[in-house]
Amino acid sequence: MNSDPVQILSDLVRIPSVNPMGRPASGDIYYEHRMTAHLEALFRGMGLLVERHTVAPLRDNIVTRIDGTVVPERGGKILMLEAHQDTVPVEGMTIEPFTPKIDGGRLYGRGSCDIKGGMAAMIAAVIRLVKEKPAGRPTVILVCTINEEHGFTGATHWAATYSGKPPDSGHGPELPPPAGKSQLLPRVPDAAIVAEPTQLNVVVAHKGAARWKL
Repeated sequence: MNSDPVQILSDLVRIPSVNPMGRPASGDIYYEHRMTAHLEALFRGMGLLVERHTVAPLRDNIVTRIDGTVVPERGGKILMLEAHQDTVPVEGMTIEPFTPKIDGGRLYGRGSCDIKGGMAAMIAAVIRLVKEKPAGRPTVILVCTINEEHGFTGATHWAATYSGKPPDSGHGPELPPPAGKSQLLPRVPDAAIVAEPTQLNVVVAHKGAARWKL
């Protein structure tokens, strides 16, 4: 399987996964289900186990796992990699959004930076782990969530799926309860890397918000 992140990214950019940002939407470019199907075929093609967790119609989180030298069920460490499947809309773009183009050493197309570039890097790492099986590696969980650009329901649903806590996003109505605990991530991971673009700076915190109702 090709582990070139540029080729992987090109394939991801060609698949529309536009978030309608809470607006009514219909058409082939909206929601993440095409991306989810592509990722599932990719992971299963590597012989990996896959879970899909439905958050909303046409919107599934997808999870895969590469066992470490010592699996977590026997005390091994867990590293979770996370990237979201959706992109912002394409209105106002002056280039073809779903035709990847390399110019000046950069790849252009909707989502190439946020966040399909990071996802491509993580997929390339997973392919190498499957092929090379380095000694001493932790178990790696790769989860690709939905709806990061508007509402964060994919991430909150996934956290509830493996932690058992109710998925209250703080952004409107509560989400439906997860169908069941994840069998691939048996406990809270020891560390997590989120693929948000940061110009390659390591970011260990993020601004937050506190709200009160009086």
